[in-house]
Order: sequence, then C-alpha cells, then structure tokens
Amino acid sequence: MNLKPAIRYQLREYLVSCLVFWAINALLIGIGFLVLSLNLGSGDRSGYTYNGYGFACAIFFLVFGLILPRQAIRLCVQMGVSRRTTFLSLFLSALLPAVCLSLAGELLLSLAQFAADHTQFQLEFSDLFSMIYLKQGLPLTFLQHTASILFSAACMLACYSLGLFFTFLFWRLNKVGCIVAALAIPASLIGFPPLLAKAEEVFPPVRTLFLTLGDTFFHSPWGAILLLLVVVLLFSLIGWLLIRRTNIRGGMLSSK
Repeated sequence: MNLKPAIRYQLREYLVSCLVFWAINALLIGIGFLVLSLNLGSGDRSGYTYNGYGFACAIFFLVFGLILPRQAIRLCVQMGVSRRTTFLSLFLSALLPAVCLSLAGELLLSLAQFAADHTQFQLEFSDLFSMIYLKQGLPLTFLQHTASILFSAACMLACYSLGLFFTFLFWRLNKVGCIVAALAIPASLIGFPPLLAKAEEVFPPVRTLFLTLGDTFFHSPWGAILLLLVVVLLFSLIGWLLIRRTNIRGGMLSSK
C-alpha cells in the first residue's frame, strides 16, 4: 500500500491550513484583550464572551471535506495509488490535524481564560463542550479537558466525513442528478423537524429513537463522542460506496 506517500502529500496542506486558522483565532483573542484594555482606559467596564472556536473548527473541516479530497484522489489515482488506499489516506490525513487543532484550541482557550481571570478584563472563554456539558465559570478537570479534546476532534471528523459525502455524491451524479440533490437536501433538512414532531402519531419508534439519541448526546460527552464516531463511520461507508465506482480521471499534465 502506498499509504505513506499519499498521507504525506495531503498532510502538509492540512497542517499549514490548521496553523493559519489557529493563528487567526489567537489574533482575535489578542484583539479582544486590546479592545477591553482601551475600554478600561475610557471607563467602560463591559465584558465579552468568546465561544466560537469549536464551531468554527467544525465548519473548517466541513470545508476541507468539500474542496480538498477531489484533487488528492485524482493525483493519487494518476500516480497508481489504489482507491482504497487513497480513501483511507483521506481520513488519516485529517485525523492528526483534527487532534492537533483540538489540543491547540484547548491550550489557547485555557491560557486566555487564565489571563482573563488574573486581570481586570471581563472576558469569558468557553467552547462547545463547556457550553453543552458544564456550568459557566466551572474550571475543567483533567478528565474533562480530555473529553473536550476528543469531543472537538470527533466533531471535526464528523463534519469532514459529511463534506466527503457531499463531494462524492455530486461527483458521482450527472448534471440533472446534481440539481435534484441540491434541491432535495435543503428541503429534507427543512422538512425533517416538523416530520419528526408528527412522527409520534405515525412512527413512534422512530421518534423515540431520535429523542434517545438526542438525550444521549446532550447529557453524556462520552456518549456524544461515540455517536459522532458512528456518524463518521456511516458517512465514510456511504462515501466509499459512492467513490469506488466513480469515473476518476487524473489531472492533465501539460508539456511545452
């Protein structure tokens, strides 16, 4: 298996992009401290809350799944790498950046909150994990930090697998199929909540299942991590079934 070169080809782009993304978040936090220091000088004691890191990371990896895999697959197939190896390399290439971004984010938010707690700045730093599972202002234990890191990484991988699914789906469909899918997917997302609300009358087990899954997700971080990994596995399986028979043509090499 040519797994190592396939991963090395993609990993550099992922890591550089993640570094730039993390630096932007650090810059935003620095700007927050600067703004508060200027406000303190003018007598304004207003505070700010920064809690968008985890959500931004998830969207960041969703975009990764939408735009990067197509180029990587074409080049790997052109260089003689099998589809199975290429598909596996997509997730292994995303796994390390997801964990690194989770670790770096946890460190960044913890240091920023520590600095805010020991200064006059009224800044509050939290993340998706803290907002869902912890009370505001409650310090995290080592186990909770670990759960937060794994939860963030699982969210990123779930969004990444969703992006891969959409990439492979529209790659496989013809023009008419792409139009139908582009119209059907938003319509399904809009119509699903009302349908679920009425499902108790028609399909009681379906509604009970979704309510149980939602309760598990919002009340247990470890259960949420497990559910997110199931989502990764599900969309990965569907993505593999789509890509294994897709007509893939390598990039054109121009010569002068």
